[in-house]
Amino acid sequence: MIPRRFDDITPAWLTSTFRESGVLHAAGVSGLTVDPIGIGVGFLGQLARLRLTYDRPEDGAPATAIAKLPTLEPGGRGICQLFQFYEREIQFYRDLGHAMPVRVPRCYASVMDVAADAYILLLEDLGDLPMGNDATGCSAAEAELAIRSIARVHGAWWESPELDRLAWMPTVNAPVHHMAEVAYQQALVPFLSAFGDHLSPKMRVITENLSAHIVDLQHAGSGFPRTVLHGDFRLDNLFFGPSGVAVIDWQIACRGQGIFDIAYFLSGCVEPDVRRAEEMRLLRLWYELATAGHAGRFSFDDALVDYRRSVLYCNLYNVIAIGSLDAANERGMKVFTAWIRRRSAAIEELDAGELMPR
Repeated sequence: MIPRRFDDITPAWLTSTFRESGVLHAAGVSGLTVDPIGIGVGFLGQLARLRLTYDRPEDGAPATAIAKLPTLEPGGRGICQLFQFYEREIQFYRDLGHAMPVRVPRCYASVMDVAADAYILLLEDLGDLPMGNDATGCSAAEAELAIRSIARVHGAWWESPELDRLAWMPTVNAPVHHMAEVAYQQALVPFLSAFGDHLSPKMRVITENLSAHIVDLQHAGSGFPRTVLHGDFRLDNLFFGPSGVAVIDWQIACRGQGIFDIAYFLSGCVEPDVRRAEEMRLLRLWYELATAGHAGRFSFDDALVDYRRSVLYCNLYNVIAIGSLDAANERGMKVFTAWIRRRSAAIEELDAGELMPR
């Protein structure tokens, strides 16, 4: 039976699961301690660090592992069921995790039963690396490191014929994503009730008008050039190392235009004054790295238009997340209010509302 709560994870279950996945051969898990982590960081899953002991030594047996279970919060669980986020992340680790040109945690085991809505990931613990922080934002140097890293992913999959074999990874305009328009409309009133006073009059109008144009913007962002998108590329999902970042939380991965990850990151994670000073430089850096070796018809001016349109679309995440989820803690609320402030500033300063489909 797949564990649904951390209390359901037992030494016997871990031993069986690790042996089936090849992590263990002779040793067995004799004891574990479960330490919940990520409160106010991950809104769509439960995370815990498992501290493991074994009945005998074995090379490669992890001393710790990260267990990821679906959230128990009804709003978040509904979002994940609607968009198949849990299935998507498990397929990512099974098919692509080992081949990414950026560090991702090793997957020790993944188990899912779609019919039973039960999922679990057992992942490498990256806790020895400094983690990003959505609530506080990042420096220009950290932003550059993040963008250099995700640009390697975009460049590796740029218009690759292998994209077509990733049937489990939807395109940005796939029917499953069209449901985001309905989710936005349902979340809009709760969002405005809770955070409407954080919006300027102009931003409130943009937020209300966007409710009828989510699918239109998805189609606008689905064309050339396609690549693999992380989809939730933000500081809480990044661990900073000396040579780049390690990237976790691939449950929103999809196929589309890589510039979206950059728009999502710069508008949501970087304080407006830093973004204003560094935005064009970092966009050009991404463009040069992602398009290197790819001759074609995608100019920097094209990228800039797509960037502005993507920044506008990112307001979707503010509304659905804040209007549907329960932050339930002070840190989560700080993240939500930071997203509103940063993204609203970016949308207004870039005149992104002018790209609303007519």
